Amino acid sequence: MTKKKPARKKVNSPFSKNLKAILAERGLSQTAAAAIAEVSPATIHDWIYSTSGGAPSDPIALQRLCRALNCSMEWLLCGSTTPVDAKEISLAELFQSEPDPTFSGIFSIEARLLTRIKKD
Repeated sequence: MTKKKPARKKVNSPFSKNLKAILAERGLSQTAAAAIAEVSPATIHDWIYSTSGGAPSDPIALQRLCRALNCSMEWLLCGSTTPVDAKEISLAELFQSEPDPTFSGIFSIEARLLTRIKKD
């Protein structure tokens, strides 16, 4: 009796959703996009229908594609075009912290466990 492999759940990442949308908007096939990015058509297919939801591993190919499609890499990867200045964001704005006694010792060191603050 042959065992079937469990189906992998498709992860609908902003990157795959945005890539699919912009290719449709520009009327480009996956093969044409692959030629622009100088990757294989299978790579573009994996970027669109990824089961891992991860970002592409070739940033140079992604940059070539963004330039040709006249879109920002930030928008394609994240769906956001709002500029963020990392110098203006404090850790307190991003994370909640709580004392963690695990790392105490001879020196007085305060370690805090950071958890991301959910913005509404």
